[in-house]
Amino acid sequence: MARYDDLNTKMIAYAAVLSIVVLVIILQGTQALCYNMVNSVDSVKDSNKSDHALVAKSEQLSALNGFKRASVIDEAAEPPKKGEPQPMKKVIRIPIEDAQKLVIREMTIPDPASGK
Repeated sequence: MARYDDLNTKMIAYAAVLSIVVLVIILQGTQALCYNMVNSVDSVKDSNKSDHALVAKSEQLSALNGFKRASVIDEAAEPPKKGEPQPMKKVIRIPIEDAQKLVIREMTIPDPASGK
């Protein structure tokens, strides 16, 4: 009669180990899904920022059409070696009044990437 009252410790240990393994698998799967979701949201945010940057750059370049372009000596470059020409860079000459208008217009445009 005492045999029926004893607990089956092997089966209890097997069930405990199995439940721990299943719990670890579920937790790792949940962690992987959350990590993937965060990465996908971050990549969407990054692509929106880069799209906004490209649009802003093209708008700035189109706003500069019609101004005088010139080549000047690049003072930031290393000095040329003997017999080489001076390094040149291209610049756009904008009158101060026009530059002020461009800056004010650019500062008043809301940034869609910031959500404001």
